[in-house]
Amino acid sequence: MSYRRKRSSAMSRPDHPNPLLLPASPTEATYGNPGVDKVIHSARLISGQAYQRPVREENVNELIAKWNELLLEPVIVSFRDGKFYVVDGQNRIAAMRKMNSGHDVMVLCKVHSGMTYQDEAEMCWKLDQAKRRMDVSQSTNALAESGTSAEITDIRQILEREGFRWALAKKTGRAYEIASTRAVINAYRLLGGAAFARMLRLLGETWHGVPRSLNSYILSGMALFLKTYETEVKDRLFVLRLSAVDPEEIIRRGKVDFSTSRASLRYARVILEKYNGQRGGGKLQNRLLG
Repeated sequence: MSYRRKRSSAMSRPDHPNPLLLPASPTEATYGNPGVDKVIHSARLISGQAYQRPVREENVNELIAKWNELLLEPVIVSFRDGKFYVVDGQNRIAAMRKMNSGHDVMVLCKVHSGMTYQDEAEMCWKLDQAKRRMDVSQSTNALAESGTSAEITDIRQILEREGFRWALAKKTGRAYEIASTRAVINAYRLLGGAAFARMLRLLGETWHGVPRSLNSYILSGMALFLKTYETEVKDRLFVLRLSAVDPEEIIRRGKVDFSTSRASLRYARVILEKYNGQRGGGKLQNRLLG
């Protein structure tokens, strides 16, 4: 615990005469790539960018419990537009502040210049790929913010064009918000862009974006249903017939289908049953046999 006392007493003042301390008015030319090691007062470090994983108390406490100053790596920082943006290490900064009774501290950083916001997001994603600290939603969010994946960019653009929000980083539970990551990507890959957009339109027109209609169960079942029947499905009939069905019933029925371990098949079967279960023509032959 000596580190905590030493840092709080000797390194928490922004005017501490440390030879590594940044100049008062740095410029882009001060830094370069692959980065320059500098000590920066944490009050000057900006974190919470959309591409980052959120600071979580349990992660901070785990860092503190295992704290070893000898194993510390510099916080990765981008100097952009005259400000210092934390790319990687905001949980470490939070741990250092907590160990210093909530006060700001001096932080060893590796500062890069000449990076755009998209460059930062890509670096964050690459660092995560190396260390595997983010979950799949957080990692996909960083990749989406970087704009380097044509697939992820296309998925997000289609979602937004159809009136949906892909809640990869922050979930609010509001209508037309999709929190699933793998099911969305899998549906896009199975259907292709145009059919994926059609699936979203059908979901929106049928259940008006209620959260229970946009979970991974419904998404996976819908994708397989549309892939199987494609042009045979009449959109007007689908909306008319399925809007009378609570999505919870589809989920509940799918969960008790033990005839297959393939989740998407279980929910696609229920959707097919509900589509065929109404009066009138247009019934589909059952080709969802496993």
